[in-house]
Order: sequence, then structure tokens, then C-alpha cells
Amino acid sequence: MKSENLTDFEKYLNARPLDVHTWSDHPEVNVFVNEIYTQLSSIQGNERINKKLLKVVLLDLYLAWCTDPELMIMFSRDNNAYKAKSRYNEIHIGKKVIGVVNNLVNDGIIEEKRGFNDQIRGIGFQSRLWASPSLKEKFKSARFHQFQFCDHAGRESIVLRDENKEAVDYYEDNAIITFSRSLLFDYNALLANTHIEIFDLDKPVIEIGSGSKIMSLAINQQDKFVRRIFNNSSWDQGGRFYGGWWQRCPKIYREKIVFDGVATAEIDFSGIHIVILYAQEGINYWGEVNEDPYSIHGIKDIDPDIDLRAAAKLLLLTAINAETPEKAFGAFRQQAVSGSPEKRLTNEQLNSMLNHLKQKHDPIAHKLASGAGIKLMYVDSQITERLIEQFTRDYQCPILTIHDSYIVPFGYDRILRREMQAAFEAVTGVSQPVVEHTTEYYDMIEQEPHPDNPVDLQHDHYAGPPSQRHLSELELFREFKGKPLWEDWVPDWTAVY
Repeated sequence: MKSENLTDFEKYLNARPLDVHTWSDHPEVNVFVNEIYTQLSSIQGNERINKKLLKVVLLDLYLAWCTDPELMIMFSRDNNAYKAKSRYNEIHIGKKVIGVVNNLVNDGIIEEKRGFNDQIRGIGFQSRLWASPSLKEKFKSARFHQFQFCDHAGRESIVLRDENKEAVDYYEDNAIITFSRSLLFDYNALLANTHIEIFDLDKPVIEIGSGSKIMSLAINQQDKFVRRIFNNSSWDQGGRFYGGWWQRCPKIYREKIVFDGVATAEIDFSGIHIVILYAQEGINYWGEVNEDPYSIHGIKDIDPDIDLRAAAKLLLLTAINAETPEKAFGAFRQQAVSGSPEKRLTNEQLNSMLNHLKQKHDPIAHKLASGAGIKLMYVDSQITERLIEQFTRDYQCPILTIHDSYIVPFGYDRILRREMQAAFEAVTGVSQPVVEHTTEYYDMIEQEPHPDNPVDLQHDHYAGPPSQRHLSELELFREFKGKPLWEDWVPDWTAVY
């Protein structure tokens, strides 16, 4: 399936993890699964359970094939990777799925490359699965399509993890958690009913990561489920919202996201954790200090090729989240670009930089490298929750969140700016936070356009036409969902095609 001239590392990079939440109760899906089940010559055990496991594997292989016929599935053969009785595994996919995969491989229905080590790079790979040529032919003639797949209705949206980052299966709900779960139910329903895409991709898959961590990210309508994850067995640590392919999507691609064919704008908070730390000390950073939080001077014995502001920003942000200076320095080097001079900075050099930052931010110096970040995440998660509630329940308009950055339909960015400032003040007590557009066309919409004179958005990231694949899938999505040409939230003058 790949050129023989490629190394194993190169051959098997085009892969994504198995999604055990893929499900469908569509009658034609069940017919398809039953047909494949009859071809398994040596499968043993409970037929109902085996068919359930088979369905999950087949449907996810089908989704991968729809995304890219060459896209493979990363599959763990570790029994401990599957906890059938976990509250976070609503389909109860247990270790028996490994046996089902073995049967599929043995009967030639799917193909596999067992887990291996790339000896040149010293990297371990999970097993790779992909559909055989005969299964791909069956996919082509299948009487169902990808939009008939969904997350299982019982999927848990509130996750609690312990100090070892292991999921806590048993916890008692409280009023806050009950509210958050109810909100996420409505929010996920809104996302499920919205076609969220990168408009110009001929193939809905992009490459993310670098070096040994390269993998494929599928841009599809299944990977949109959002959860709220709390940490350290505490309801006031972490609490951020995770999920949706856009959170793993590089900014250069996020600029091309459309909702039901509507262009979008992204706005983020500037230096949110620094501003929150100052607010906890009773100081309005932008109102009283109003300086670039990452600008430092007087650093000696440092490579002149290093962008000092960018390095200071990375170090300050890692120090906010790290428990000790040493951990901050390690995190800094880990996040620095491979081969860059920043990667070679010593602890001594980084400590000098950290001391300059502490002097600059004396009121919050005691919070740096103290592990404060996990509680700050809870604060910013409260802000995000307010914004999700406003857009989901009041405006009934989709919003995507990337922690302290938010994407809304073009035309709602002014509303988002106002709501971000209101939410920040309500949670922190500090008014007028700095929020910034990340899209290049913002200067053109300082004055709200008249409906008879719509804004021309033919700029870099919306310069080309939408791909034919995107238009075809959008039309199929609208037809399957019974959606109107434009939802009620679409402004008359917004940018659409």
C-alpha cells in the first residue's frame, strides 16, 4: 500500500488513534456488520458482544477510509488500554476487542502492521490497522454514509482525574457538575448539528506534530465531542474544556474554519494567566501596569539569534504551570523548536531569564514555578463555561473554544468581544481585559457593514474557492440533518458562499 522505498517510519506515519466512541444504529450499518461477522471463521464467545466490538472497529475503519483511503488506525494491543466498566467507556469496549481484531486479520478482512520499534530513530509504534482491498470495495458499495455515525448517547462529558492523571470512575455529582453536564449536553448537540470544516481541503486530513510525534488529524464531523476535565481529584483544579479536532489544529488551518459554510473569526485573551494572577493580588494589570508582560532587557550571555521576547513568553508560561524552576526549564526546552538555539539554553541561562521575569512581575513572583497553573486553568474554564452558555443557550450560535481563544461565525466577533470582557470581569472582578483578533481582516470590519454592501473577505486564508469535496459533504450533511440553507444565527450580511 506504500512505496517500498519508504522506511517503516515514513510508511506508517499516516495514522490516527482508534476512536472507541464511534457508533451507529442505522439499519444498513447493522446489515453490513452482520455480513462481515458471518465471514469470521473462528470467532468465539458471546455473539452480541462480538458484534458490538466488530461494529466499533469497522465503523472507525470506514471513517478513516472516507477521510483518506490510505489513513491507518493506531491500535493498542495492551489489555490495560481497555477498561470495559469505566464510566468513560459508554460502549464498554474491553480487551476482547483485541481478539476481534485478530479474527479480522486472520480472515484477511483487514490488514495489520504489528507494533514495532523504528531502530534508526528509537521510536516505538503502536500496531497499525487498515481495510483490505476487498473491504474497501465493500465500503464503496455500502448503503450508509459517515454522517449516520455519532457518539454514543451515554458518553460522559465530565471527567475527573486523580494525581496520577488516571480517570476516577466513581464520584458524586454536585450542583456545579450537574449544571456543567447539562450545558455540555446542549453544547455538544449544537456542535453535532453544525458542519464544522476547513473549507479548502481536497482531502480532509492534515499532518500535525513534528519529528517523532507526527501524526494525521482527520477533519470530520465525528470528532466534535467536548468534555470538561478536572484534575487532582478536585473540582477546583483544571476544569478546562477538551475535545474537537480544532483544538489540535494549527492556527494556520483554524483561520480557514467555516460553520455551515460561514466564515469565522477567532479572538483570544492576551496574557490571561498573568492578568488573573495580578487580579488575585488586587491589581488590574492592563489598567494599572499596562506593559508588555513578556518584554525583558539586560539578559547577557545568550545567543543573539534568540528572540528574547518569544523565549521570555515561553518561559513565563511554563513557569506558571511548573511546580519547580527545574521543571519549568525542562518544559521550556521540550517545547522549544528542535534544533533551535532555545533548545540549547542551560538551566543557568534560563534561571537568569526567570529572575528577570520575577523582578518585572514582583507582585506575582511567588506564584512562578509554584504549581499555580492548575488552579488558574479552573479560573479560565469558568470564563469559557460562561461563554459556552451564552452562545449555546442565548444566541443559539456555535462557538469553538481553545482554552483562552474562541472561534465564532463572522459577524459575531463583536458580540464575542463584549461577552469575553463581561465573563472575565464576572469571574475575576477585573474589568477591561485585552482581547485580540487573530484574523487579518478585522481592520476591515471596524464599521459594521450595511446589508446591501457585504464585506469582501478575499484575503489570504479565504482567498481560494472551497473544495468540491467540502461542498459535496456540506450538501450531504444538510440533507441528512434536515437543515435549512442557513440557520437562524447566520446574519444577513455575513460572509458565506
